[in-house]
Amino acid sequence: MKEVKIYTIVSDQLSPPITGESFCTDMVRHSDYAELEAKYAALAAENAGLKKSEVEFNEYCRRECEDVGDTWVDDFTETPATDAFLAEVRAQGVEMFGSVTIKFGEEEGDEDIVYAGNQALLLAAQLRKGAAL
Repeated sequence: MKEVKIYTIVSDQLSPPITGESFCTDMVRHSDYAELEAKYAALAAENAGLKKSEVEFNEYCRRECEDVGDTWVDDFTETPATDAFLAEVRAQGVEMFGSVTIKFGEEEGDEDIVYAGNQALLLAAQLRKGAAL
């Protein structure tokens, strides 16, 4: 993996300017950030697949290993970073749907559609909140 170079710029030279932080701001190139974000997403997808296979293997063992009986312990790997990332992806999708629905409802003058869009935004917030628990 290539090293991500960190650049420093005077805060008021940014567009839009950042005020109230400090004199300088550390930044990375968008291409470096996008590459890291894509790698993070790929790792999260792999972890989600591994978690699913772990559950499937556990179910197989419960079904096929009768001699174990009730002593089998469900001990799954915890992956809080993966769970949080996937919750954020889900929330972003629901949020996009909500925003488009609200815009459509406003264009059509239909308060029921706007209400449905707002409910989607509330669901997105709940998905994010659930990931933080």
